[in-house]
Amino acid sequence: MNLKQMEAFRAVMLTGSVSQAAKQLYRTQPAVSMMLSSLEEDIGFQLFERRKKRLYPTPEANYLYNEVAAIFSRIQDLSQTVQDIQNKQYGFLRIGCMPGPSNFFIPDILADYLEEHPNVQASLQTRTSDSVVEWIASNQYDLGLAEMSMHQLNGSRNQIFELLCTCAIPANHPLAEHSVITPAMLDEEPMITLHPDHMIFHDLLQLFEASGHRMNVCLQTRFFIPALKFVERGLGVCVLDPISAFSYTTYAQPGKVVFRRFQPDVHLRVGLMFPSDAPSSMITLEFAELLRNRIENVIENPERFLNWGQ
Repeated sequence: MNLKQMEAFRAVMLTGSVSQAAKQLYRTQPAVSMMLSSLEEDIGFQLFERRKKRLYPTPEANYLYNEVAAIFSRIQDLSQTVQDIQNKQYGFLRIGCMPGPSNFFIPDILADYLEEHPNVQASLQTRTSDSVVEWIASNQYDLGLAEMSMHQLNGSRNQIFELLCTCAIPANHPLAEHSVITPAMLDEEPMITLHPDHMIFHDLLQLFEASGHRMNVCLQTRFFIPALKFVERGLGVCVLDPISAFSYTTYAQPGKVVFRRFQPDVHLRVGLMFPSDAPSSMITLEFAELLRNRIENVIENPERFLNWGQ
């Protein structure tokens, strides 16, 4: 019993005649009759009684039709699934993200994506950058975003971004009057930084020491978003990455913190990563392209947070 035979049998059951079934299947009437005869021969029992040029299904035919109809229903479901996959409307997306962008930046992008792809399921997990790198390597994420150095970036599809850091200042601070902030201007100024093992802290310390100025660290946090709450309270200034600055402007009320350019340049290196030994789904690649464009937009348009609230 093959699919063509089942298709002919189903069409006859639905239309009640071989001629109508032939029209529905775009086949000749003899071809449909031949498929019915070969089906009856294969299964070993009669499907129709032929009386006065009409076909009457046997009880066995009615029973068989229920099974055949279920098969064709599954085929239709399969066709719809294939179409959904083609249109990137079906699948699962696993994202691992370092803490900073996972607060607002990635959720906003993912929410936009899921609104346009309602049948896609997604998982967003916040992990340290080292954990994201490890989990990507073990194929536990489809896509990862993490801080990393150049030597950590393996795989031809991976991409690293150099995020130019900015300086967050209490809005009522005298330094807020300047458009560019330098280490000399921050000499002995209370600063809120990440911990000493972070690349931005390391680069800042080198800049201050090289220029003969003192970095007065008054408070340390693990992530930048909490640091900005302390900037709001006037406890110090903070040099941070532009994604954190942009994220802050999406939820905070203007008037408490301003962002200014910091020179010399300090960068946060962020990698967009894929598993190296597994192919990526079309959904993963489409979302990665959306994420890539958003990151590049932040890099290319710093005025979106530098002019925030002005």
